[in-house]
Amino acid sequence: MRICADCFDDDEIKQFIENSSEEEGLCDCCHKESNLIDLSLLFDHFIEFLNLFTCDSNGFDLVEKVQMDWHPFKSEEYARIILGEIINKNRFTFSLSDKVSYVSDMSECFGVWDELKREVRESTRFFSKSIGSFPWANYVGPNVKIPKGTHLFRSRIIPSGKTNLSTDEMGCPPKEKATAGRANPLGIPYLYLCDKQETTFYEIRALYLDKVCVGEFVTQRDLDIVDFSQTINLFYNDSGENLIDLAMRKVLFSQISADLSKPLRRFDTGIEYVPTQLICEYCKLENADGVRFKSSLDDTGANVVLFNERDVICQRVFIKEIRDVTILSN
Repeated sequence: MRICADCFDDDEIKQFIENSSEEEGLCDCCHKESNLIDLSLLFDHFIEFLNLFTCDSNGFDLVEKVQMDWHPFKSEEYARIILGEIINKNRFTFSLSDKVSYVSDMSECFGVWDELKREVRESTRFFSKSIGSFPWANYVGPNVKIPKGTHLFRSRIIPSGKTNLSTDEMGCPPKEKATAGRANPLGIPYLYLCDKQETTFYEIRALYLDKVCVGEFVTQRDLDIVDFSQTINLFYNDSGENLIDLAMRKVLFSQISADLSKPLRRFDTGIEYVPTQLICEYCKLENADGVRFKSSLDDTGANVVLFNERDVICQRVFIKEIRDVTILSN
């Protein structure tokens, strides 16, 4: 069976097909004229991936689950054609029509974050059994370095009666004024920064004609952070990490990042923040200097939360007036 890059949604697979193709023709899956490879070149990757599943009469449809959780294919139709061919040409304990479930380690991974959230909100706030019973250290720890000299940004709307803010006023609030946030507990200030100045305007909910002070911060040393926004690709893994561990890391990072990215709402209670505060505290215990996660308000930017504000210096402050506002809809 000959397939093309247009059958897939995974960037690594698409790039592999484009780089490996030595012929053009009509794709046997999507029926488009394109660069082609023989599907057998992808067998090794998908065999390892499909071994994350096992036959289970009380389980779910394989294609639907693969697309919902991992979405490697352009459509469910293409997934059914290609996975059917791979399963038919190789030895598996299930067919495409069988119900499947994840192997036990993967099943546990999908539920552990939800269980931890439930436990610390409703049961044991400060001594979570979920932290002790799951090998978090295998998956959550410093994985990215922010080099010394990196520029990061933080904005504040200029308060009424002021015309500017100083560099000292752009840092963390004092401990006695530090309210609870997604990452920091009450009374323990963390420094919330962004990798782009434009992202800061979304994060502070700046409105049309607001005057905003932007602080430009510079890292004073190399920082080891836990990057929950890191792209983790299952199909072309050059890290040497076992696929099931890689998949579990991807699941956990995706779930944690989604909760860290949730915008704070005026009617949220402090309990809402406890799970993400707990995981950030865990990252500190694993010697991380901070965490990074995607901004839910600006899909082109990321948030960086530093546990120690002395790791950066506010180099300068400049004023921006908001002249354009984009209204986001779900």
